Amino acid sequence: MWKTTQTIITKRTLLIGCVLFVSQMSYPQSQNIDTIPETQELNEVVVTGRHGIGRDKIGRMSISGLEINKQPTLFGERDLIKAIQTTSGVVSGTEGFAGLYVRGGETDQNLYLLDGLPLLNVYHFGGLFSTFSSHSVDRVDFFKGFFPPQFGGRASSVVNVMAKKPELFKTKGILSLGLISGQAYVSTPLSKGKSGVSMAFRRTWLDAISAPALAILNATKKSEGTKNIFNYNFTDAQIKFYVTDNLHNDMSLLLFYGKDNFKLGNEKFNPDNSKEIFDRDLNNMSWGNWGASLDYRFKTPRFELSVQPYVSKAFSSDVQENLIVEKEFGKSVSKTELNPCVIQFGAKEIARIPILTHLICQGGLQQTYYSYRIGNPKSNLNDNKEIQDLPNFSNNWLLSGFGEVNFSITNLGQAIVGTRVNCYIADGIRHWDWEPRCEVTASLPHSSSFSMGYSRIFQYAQQVSSNYIYLPSDAWLPTASHAAPLKCDILYLGYHKPFSTYFNLKTEIWWKEMNSLADFKPHMSSVTSSLPWYDKLTYGKGWAYGLDMELNGRYKTLEWTLAYGLMWNWRKFKDINNGLRFPAKFDNRHKIDVGLDWKINGRLELSGQWEFMTGNKTTLALYNIAPPDVAFPDAPFVSPLDPNGQRQDGIDFLGNRNNVTLPAFHRLNLNLSLTGRLGKKFSYQWDFGLYNAYCRMNPFTVVKSYVNTSGNNHGDYRKFKTLSLLPILPSVSYTIKF
Repeated sequence: MWKTTQTIITKRTLLIGCVLFVSQMSYPQSQNIDTIPETQELNEVVVTGRHGIGRDKIGRMSISGLEINKQPTLFGERDLIKAIQTTSGVVSGTEGFAGLYVRGGETDQNLYLLDGLPLLNVYHFGGLFSTFSSHSVDRVDFFKGFFPPQFGGRASSVVNVMAKKPELFKTKGILSLGLISGQAYVSTPLSKGKSGVSMAFRRTWLDAISAPALAILNATKKSEGTKNIFNYNFTDAQIKFYVTDNLHNDMSLLLFYGKDNFKLGNEKFNPDNSKEIFDRDLNNMSWGNWGASLDYRFKTPRFELSVQPYVSKAFSSDVQENLIVEKEFGKSVSKTELNPCVIQFGAKEIARIPILTHLICQGGLQQTYYSYRIGNPKSNLNDNKEIQDLPNFSNNWLLSGFGEVNFSITNLGQAIVGTRVNCYIADGIRHWDWEPRCEVTASLPHSSSFSMGYSRIFQYAQQVSSNYIYLPSDAWLPTASHAAPLKCDILYLGYHKPFSTYFNLKTEIWWKEMNSLADFKPHMSSVTSSLPWYDKLTYGKGWAYGLDMELNGRYKTLEWTLAYGLMWNWRKFKDINNGLRFPAKFDNRHKIDVGLDWKINGRLELSGQWEFMTGNKTTLALYNIAPPDVAFPDAPFVSPLDPNGQRQDGIDFLGNRNNVTLPAFHRLNLNLSLTGRLGKKFSYQWDFGLYNAYCRMNPFTVVKSYVNTSGNNHGDYRKFKTLSLLPILPSVSYTIKF
């Protein structure tokens, strides 16, 4: 009898203890805070895994900073955007560049946030690298299907980058040296256990490496009186302060700065007097971001409140200068300048209230002021400036309110229902827009699940470009101040099944429709200076649909991923292609990504990434037509003669927009890491990379030329050639951690 009673008491005591422990974890009491014993520091524990955070969520995923730093990339420059490019439904655009085209969208349709700070110019060197330092990144949340209502303003995706929280107990750091840049990351406490600061800095030394080679080249051409001009460098700097108190309230301050400088040109001068210049053709460009955000989070047992004011500026400058000296007319200097920029002042307030264990409500407000400088081309000749009476500034307000209810039922599923309401005000125009968002996930037998969701997003500014790579001189245009805002509707169905530790499946079908897409009218571009920007644009619609499939797993020390995307991507504009439907330039039908990570032993790790993608679309003049009074033979041979017997190539005949598909793109990247220790406090890592390991010369663009075959009766004929940029490129980097 005594043993039975003791067993019952023990079980009751254990049950009561568990209940009290859970209640303390859920609702910490402020009056007991002072009784907590002094904090003791534990040894660091590193948990590794591939896409472990949120990988099973439909329409979204999370990538840790550890995964980003494992990706084999160009010149060994780890890049979070290129890590996202390896997922299904995302294409990279042009070979080697860091463009992000998500489910049929454009690069300007991605919202980039760094700890809540919105950034617009996120690429270095036209898109070869992104502006985020990989050593300072804790996690990246990427949304391409379901958009939480707290995010808005971009139609295709949200890239939410979270920087590492500064260390509160001991100093840690990373120093990395690569072929073209060096990085440093240091995190240290200011007041132990209460505040800390982290600093990240990256700077390329491509200008220092190229200067000796350029000097030797120019020395060999000095006798000819010619000189090449080249200089490029970029800088990223980031500082984060963090403060917390005994009640678990905290505050962080983020400061960010990034800038590129690029100079390219040539000169002709007198070989006997190098200061006597006859001709100069020079292009000077610079672009970047700066910004600051303050995030204060106030926590109680019943709710959590976050307030975040921020300011940021995206800027660029493109100056083209030409100097010509002629004996008859003297010196002539012409200059064309573009200086677009966007300034944002804003604040976001979010309240999170857990009503019940499985019912959480969240809502808030966001206010943003935008100042756009369009950067109309400014030209002058011999200091005589061309005065243009064109609109160059636009001031806009975007006021938003949002709410979300997240509830789940054990063993049945989860539902997220939310909405966002926007009021856009600019130049006497006001838009009220409603954005419903919802997702329902049903649990199925054997740990599988089925999800379906819908999101609507409005975008009020677009970055219109006719190029295949990102150019910082492409201005952001407040299109909603003169037309309807871009509206995007996304519908998706998904299935997830974790078969075992070695195999995990996620598949999704989706449909996306975009209305009021902006593009330049035929024969118009950003440098057309005779018209205001809104008269250069035309508006149409786009739609895309497809299938995303992802497999991942692990076997012993080998981790693997396989992503496949099937996509159709269409556009239709009244003023383009005679109003007929045409494929988008990045209508890549098939895309395959295979990733492997093999831990050979405790010190060696080999990672590889193979990518295949159907070629981009481009517009080519496959035929030529004869000018008046010219004898012009049938295509494809071109050797027409005008009445004077002179050769004529004819006039390019442009048929449908994006009428040619470039050859398929595929590439293998490899990286071998060797790690070790330098005493008790330091560890090191060597990385040996091979970009484009089997030297596949992927096409960058296509050019048309004329080939003469003497002895052939056909004479001259047209020939198309693909141009490639990036052959096999090795890289090496050295990293020290402490």
